[in-house]
Amino acid sequence: MKCVSYSKALAIAAGLFITTGCESTFDTSSSGSVSLSKANNALSKLVEDTSCTASFQCKVLEVGQRACGGPSKYLVYSALNTEQEAAEQLAQQVTEQEILDNQASGASDCSPVLPVQALCIDKQCQAFEIK
Repeated sequence: MKCVSYSKALAIAAGLFITTGCESTFDTSSSGSVSLSKANNALSKLVEDTSCTASFQCKVLEVGQRACGGPSKYLVYSALNTEQEAAEQLAQQVTEQEILDNQASGASDCSPVLPVQALCIDKQCQAFEIK
């Protein structure tokens, strides 16, 4: 099962690299939003299988960057089914693209995003806000 997840992660990362690797980082046109959307979709697809057998398999990723600081969201995934390094790399790509988009547009949502804790409940990793 790990080989399938690792292969899937490599395929997604390679596809993302191919589609975004040649784009200029100084491009402030709408293609930045397209790249951000592609990166978010690739990350969501990579971590979609959240099945688990114990809470230690559930991990939390900080994704994105708000202009006023902090992540734009937290993403829960299962280390049982997702290659942690691939998920972290995609999350970093999303964050970098979001920073560029924020700089280009000058706008960002600064509403607070509460941190989450990941727990394995009913054999699924689930997020719970820490208040």
